[in-house]
Amino acid sequence: MSRKIALFGLGNELYIDDWSQETIVAVGTLPINVSIPTSIELNSGQTVPIVDIEKLKGMAFDFIIITDTSQFNKIYITCAQAQIPQFKIISYDTYIHHVRNKVEYNVDDEQALLKLIRDKNIARVLDMDLYFADGLSTTRNRANYAELNTFQLSIPPELNLIGISDNEYWPIWDNIYSRVYHKLASLLLQHFDLLLIMKIRPMEEYIHLINSTYGSWKYALIQVERESLAHNELKRLDYAGFNLKATWLSAQNTSWLLLEYDKQDVEIYVICHKPYELPNLPPIYHPIHAGKNGAEGFGLPGDDTGENISFLNPYINELTAIYWMWKNTSSDIIGTAHYHRFFVNEPADSYISESHNYLDEPTIHELLKEHDIILRRSVPYGNTEDCFRKFMGYDFYETAKKIFLGVITDVAPEYEDAFLFALSRHNCGHAFNMFVTRRHVFDAYCSWLFPIILEAANRIDFTQLPNPPHSRIIGFMGEALLMPWLVKQRLRIKELPVAELGYTSSL
Repeated sequence: MSRKIALFGLGNELYIDDWSQETIVAVGTLPINVSIPTSIELNSGQTVPIVDIEKLKGMAFDFIIITDTSQFNKIYITCAQAQIPQFKIISYDTYIHHVRNKVEYNVDDEQALLKLIRDKNIARVLDMDLYFADGLSTTRNRANYAELNTFQLSIPPELNLIGISDNEYWPIWDNIYSRVYHKLASLLLQHFDLLLIMKIRPMEEYIHLINSTYGSWKYALIQVERESLAHNELKRLDYAGFNLKATWLSAQNTSWLLLEYDKQDVEIYVICHKPYELPNLPPIYHPIHAGKNGAEGFGLPGDDTGENISFLNPYINELTAIYWMWKNTSSDIIGTAHYHRFFVNEPADSYISESHNYLDEPTIHELLKEHDIILRRSVPYGNTEDCFRKFMGYDFYETAKKIFLGVITDVAPEYEDAFLFALSRHNCGHAFNMFVTRRHVFDAYCSWLFPIILEAANRIDFTQLPNPPHSRIIGFMGEALLMPWLVKQRLRIKELPVAELGYTSSL
């Protein structure tokens, strides 16, 4: 369905423009003392009625477009005084450059969008195209005119609205957006309640955006030109195979594709290397035998099935179980615990009793609404290097550091400075490879971590390191690699205390 417009004024644009994309319902005219025709033929051959302001305001149209620039102010004021909504009265240039050929904006659509945000309890939005910056106001208060008071257009002050602008940035946008970033890549590991894609794009760009942001949002709202090639192709896609629920909505002049990511299952793997009587845990916890390859079993599933590196467990510790989780599981939210270490549902500064309140599924979902990863509270043992020197010995640690620095320089050189920075921090960081996060964050970390770990294993002669802790050098150094990776990410971190069973306190 084409956009319905009324042209007002007798400027040259009436004749020179191609209005084939629109349905022109009338040409408006101001009251004059001379006789005027009842209709006019446009350059396209279309004949449309000429009407006065009283007849015009009773007609159905999306916009009144003022084509006579010399009479703009007079026509605008006359239309507004006739109770025609001011947001529907625009100039020819505004229509051509900001409505027809740009990101589609109109008040009715913004009203529908804000209603969707309220109805879905959306708290955090990534606005890919700065859609709201093209709105009626330079602030979040959109209802600046009397006729808009019933539209509920104001952007909720509590809405965390993030924008993306690859080109210019104007500080005035700070009145609308919580923050504006230059590159989407810097936000791909964060999570949003809604990804907003309002600019009309070719099909391949829609697919690229859906794929590159998959897992980063609960909802995605995509504006598509109605009955276009992209519209028809998007309708044919199999969304269910990607755990997506697709709903098509009718906008004012376009179609909206609302995608909902409906997979929210949680798995926490309890990493064990010896028999241990585990506490009574919620059903999301799954014990796993780390290093089961070649070891005597004790009744637990192991990390030696599917794609695995279980044989490296004597050298890299629980990382073999984490590798197995990466390659052989698919839960949307994934995390780790140890047979005697568990996250607990307590404030980080509170006393934790012997009756531990272990982290459960509802709490995880609630925490991940506002955070991207849950980590063990930082351990104030002194800086990481001091911890390793005391544990390994000064000379051996320096050798290990040199090996890992060489690997990082070769495999991930952009992390060299972050590695050195993380080692020098004032505390030991987030120890013991304990975390809970969404799948796409976990995949990103493992994709970075394990090429470094496996290359380090290739460079070390373990026959010269027969005994712990020296034989487990990669495991200990690998534990310290979480911090340099985090340093380079824009992740919202939630710290929780950890209960250590068999100890009288928690860390």
